[in-house]
Amino acid sequence: MALQGLTELADHVFVYEVRGPIVVNSAIIVGDDGVAVVDTGTVESDAQLILEALASVTDKPLRYVINTHHHGDHTFGNWWLLPAVVVGHASCRLRLIGELGAQHREALAGLVPMVREQIQSIPIVAPDLTFQEQVRVHLGNLTLRLDYFGRAHTDNDIAIAVEEPSLSFAGDLIEESGPPITFEAYPQDWGSTLRQLEKVAESRFIPGHGREVDRAFVSFQAQGFEELAVACAAAPTVEAALASIPAASREVLGHHAESAVQRYFVTAR
Repeated sequence: MALQGLTELADHVFVYEVRGPIVVNSAIIVGDDGVAVVDTGTVESDAQLILEALASVTDKPLRYVINTHHHGDHTFGNWWLLPAVVVGHASCRLRLIGELGAQHREALAGLVPMVREQIQSIPIVAPDLTFQEQVRVHLGNLTLRLDYFGRAHTDNDIAIAVEEPSLSFAGDLIEESGPPITFEAYPQDWGSTLRQLEKVAESRFIPGHGREVDRAFVSFQAQGFEELAVACAAAPTVEAALASIPAASREVLGHHAESAVQRYFVTAR
């Protein structure tokens, strides 16, 4: 019987919706000599669900864990998937080690009070294999291309392309289940970063939260951020920018529009 939340997107490529304290997509990619998992959930029970999903599709060894960015709902399950090699952007590692990592753990614990104590006790595992712009990870017959296109949801978002069969696991570069979350974002850059994602050869995009989307969806979210950046650049104050947010930006950002404008003025001024 198929595991609830586990979907085979193509031969040996799966997305698993981890229904933990924060619902997040994890990917399971099975090559002929090993497996890669993309993103690991928030707490131990999330990681155990991923391991259960993994065991339901293959008995091959887990070789790599890939983090799309540093946020704990994508990385705090890393500990339970060791000794796999953890891979991520260089800035992802920096934001998960030392005091920055501890601060992020405490901040996430405050956002999810029902599992506060669980989160506070998690051993943070940062990527130990990092890159700046692009790297390829080989699983025998399958090659994964990891791309950093620029700042967006954070300063370390990456996309993981499975070149055959033309899929991209895009993490929180794109948001389908709700408006893009901007509290650590770079709204002035997010649009141009999405334009780079839009240009990749892959035609199917799996976000960090929500359902698969297409290139047109990526383009639409890019337009929303581009128009927001133009409006903010022309406005003397946050209040003036909020009054001039274009319709496309409001449609993309929804109730996070005000947060996006405020973040623009913090990071771009």
